[in-house]
Amino acid sequence: MVKSIRKRITTQVKALSVASLLILTAGCGIQKAQKALLASPSLKGAHLGIAIYNDTKSQWVSKHQSDHYFTPASNTKILATYLGLKFLGDSLPGWRVSENTDTLFLRPLGDPSFLHPDFAYQPVVDLIQQSNKQVVIRATNPQDNFEPFGNGWAWNDYAEDYQPERSRMPIYGNVVHFYQAKGYLNAIKPFYFFKNDSNLGTVFQKNWSRSKASNNFHATNEKNTAAYFQVPFSLYNEPFLPVSLLNDTLQRIIPLSAVNTGSAVTEKTIKTVPTDSLLKIMMRRSDNFFADQVLLMASEQLLGKMDDAALIDTVMKTDFSNLPQKMRWADGSGLSRYNLNTPENYVAILKSMQDQFGQARVTNIFETGGEGTLSAYFKNFPGELHAKTGSLGGQIALSGFIFTLKKQKLYFSVLVSNHMSPTSAGVRRAVETYLREVAKRN
Repeated sequence: MVKSIRKRITTQVKALSVASLLILTAGCGIQKAQKALLASPSLKGAHLGIAIYNDTKSQWVSKHQSDHYFTPASNTKILATYLGLKFLGDSLPGWRVSENTDTLFLRPLGDPSFLHPDFAYQPVVDLIQQSNKQVVIRATNPQDNFEPFGNGWAWNDYAEDYQPERSRMPIYGNVVHFYQAKGYLNAIKPFYFFKNDSNLGTVFQKNWSRSKASNNFHATNEKNTAAYFQVPFSLYNEPFLPVSLLNDTLQRIIPLSAVNTGSAVTEKTIKTVPTDSLLKIMMRRSDNFFADQVLLMASEQLLGKMDDAALIDTVMKTDFSNLPQKMRWADGSGLSRYNLNTPENYVAILKSMQDQFGQARVTNIFETGGEGTLSAYFKNFPGELHAKTGSLGGQIALSGFIFTLKKQKLYFSVLVSNHMSPTSAGVRRAVETYLREVAKRN
């Protein structure tokens, strides 16, 4: 019997030794991969933060400057996704509708899908076209407190397609859509700004821009062979421009100030596109406009007004009050360099999202290897990776989820600030190599 006990103890010790050796080997391998990442020529002189948490084992895999602050760029859209999931419901609350005997009153709630080419479903357009009543758009709200540009956005990017202005009543994505065929400009939507230009059909492979303080569009001397491109229009000095654009499209809208409204009854909310469908597009092509409109829509639902600063303050004091570090949050898209966040915070936010909204729903919204902004990265990954990229000049970010072949679930965030690499590709490849090694060893 003594021999049997000794044999059993010896077997258990050997098993523990093997397990300890495997853990030690995995840890050494990850440490080696991390040293290689830190030594990457693309990251020379840069600051790097890493936080990787194994949720299956409830333990940290790696931390490096994980409580330090970085400019997260489009990783800020992870916060916008949280807001969309928390406050917008299954489908976007696009418009409030009320009516009396002769008038249909519509109040926009910030829905970016309205007349956007990405979305064929347009219930408000259908409602207007099917109604025999006059239609009045309540295009503004005196309680709103936000600017067309977010806090800290670059003023001289006003004509860039990645920085449309924000508004209570988005229309056409707040950009002019240009279409070329065989090198010639053959379609513009909306055409409102070009009615007096008779030479458009002769424009050949030109880029387009806009005057800073007006909606005067002009072809530049730069060549543009793209079949499709965008230029934002300006709402800054024209608060009722969206109503004018819609009236030009449908030929029947009357601004609120132009009629005697009388009393309205039967108010209801018109839901538009599925929330997740918009969030999925937002995350996979890193759509700044969608992200900032989601923030304004969340503000409308939570506070009854569009006030980005008030919404951020409220959510920081409630949903995000227990993050490991206090973050600085400026916008929905990450265009602002005022945003500051830590890798540990992103791990905590990702875990909270999956706990509240479910793993399947959240990971379906995030892009994976070979898709969207990850189209050139993480193909044939050892397991599954679902993540959000981020990129500004000198800043690279990647945060998300890894499901390993050994059935482990990891939350991770890798943030890089102040790199001087001429392109971001070298930094992204170095991060990819590191995360592949992490996935193999967990």
